[in-house]
Amino acid sequence: MNSLFLIIFFIALFLEGTVTNLPLVFISLVIITIAMRNLFLFLLAFISGIFLDAFALRPLGETSIFLLLCVFLMLLYQRKYEINSYPFVSLASFVGSLIYLLIFGYGNAFWLAGASIVVGLLLFMSFRIGNRNLESANLHLKT
Repeated sequence: MNSLFLIIFFIALFLEGTVTNLPLVFISLVIITIAMRNLFLFLLAFISGIFLDAFALRPLGETSIFLLLCVFLMLLYQRKYEINSYPFVSLASFVGSLIYLLIFGYGNAFWLAGASIVVGLLLFMSFRIGNRNLESANLHLKT
């Protein structure tokens, strides 16, 4: 399951760096943070931020700082809030994407942040369905 997340993440990195203005890397980091919840996420956020800055011809490290801060905040509040829920994914996708788009000067930030909610919810829904199918397959193998 983790390898599937990484494949989706690298596809999002490629698409955001070359084709689209949607913060796909941020959205996939939200979903991967919900799924994995470990320190590997900080390395992933740092490296992806460096690549995104290189693609966008920005000073290296700006996006990395933003992504690292977002992953840190999500992991910090995982005990206080239920982060494995649709409302959290919606709110985190919208607010994080809006801040990202405003900081880095993208046009139509509000509409792109709204589209980020849809992409985030679709990814999260597929994660939950895949996780449920994986758990049921493991139960059938144990019996």
